[in-house]
Amino acid sequence: MPDHINKEKIALKEVTRILGQYPLEPYEEGPVLMVSAGIHGNEPSGLLALERVFQVLDNSGIACKGQIIGIAGNVRALRENVRLIDKDLNRVCTLENEKAIIDGNSPEFHEAKEFEALMAVKDQKLKNQFFTELLFMDLHTTSSETTPFISVNKRENNYDLALQFPLPVVKGIEKYIPGHFDHYLTLKGHRGFTVEAGAHLSVKSIDYHEAMIWLMLKVSGMIQEADIPNYHYYLNLLEETFGGESGYEVVYRHAIEEKDEFQMKPGFKNFSAIAKGDILATAKGLEVISEIDGRIYMPLYQAQGSDGFFIVKEC
Repeated sequence: MPDHINKEKIALKEVTRILGQYPLEPYEEGPVLMVSAGIHGNEPSGLLALERVFQVLDNSGIACKGQIIGIAGNVRALRENVRLIDKDLNRVCTLENEKAIIDGNSPEFHEAKEFEALMAVKDQKLKNQFFTELLFMDLHTTSSETTPFISVNKRENNYDLALQFPLPVVKGIEKYIPGHFDHYLTLKGHRGFTVEAGAHLSVKSIDYHEAMIWLMLKVSGMIQEADIPNYHYYLNLLEETFGGESGYEVVYRHAIEEKDEFQMKPGFKNFSAIAKGDILATAKGLEVISEIDGRIYMPLYQAQGSDGFFIVKEC
């Protein structure tokens, strides 16, 4: 199997909002698990992982409490194979924009329409009397190679849920970049987190996303462990990626603008140790030097983005 996804062979031109639902009906009382993918249009891994999971579920008839639903985030960007159209969808999912949409004053940029559609799916599911709560996982990848990890908002029930999975957990990013879909759902009172599975076009990213979906179905109590095909394979797959401490907190964000001509120094990977005084990047023709010790987090190695890098410290 090749190491990288062939973008030309991914059938995303006709992608629709709803990627799959299981079971369709009748429902057994339980949570609704909303798994979102493609919030950024250049991140196909989550969609491909959901396709695998729904294929197994639809062909198996496995008993499931509640329902799992897969949803596409920025549908137009996915179809055009670009990260975004007007604005980063993972920065505009705010309560303020929600209110404007509800009041009929929707912001005049494309991603507001995508956010409105995601809100509608969420609200429709919450009307179902069989669903006891809404759980969520937002599936992402990064512009550089990384060990898979979980990003979670600093709310106790979300953090406790994330710690039940065998991956590093990073909390507190909402302090620096509010408006991501994960943050919005947390503010609405729902439990869940974001999964960053690896590089955008790595086949391994699909494997790790698929494994996390199966483990979430088990951890949530929606599907019994014994009913999940190859459960221990998925568990071992994730356990083998783990390195370092289990908990981290974001302590610094390096914001950038297009005019900065930001260039990350080559070779950094997620959780690489850095020291005060290390040269991390260049911007505006000057060196960007770390002012603290820590670990690099989500270094930017792609053209689009407003976050050059973050720094995390072990909890």
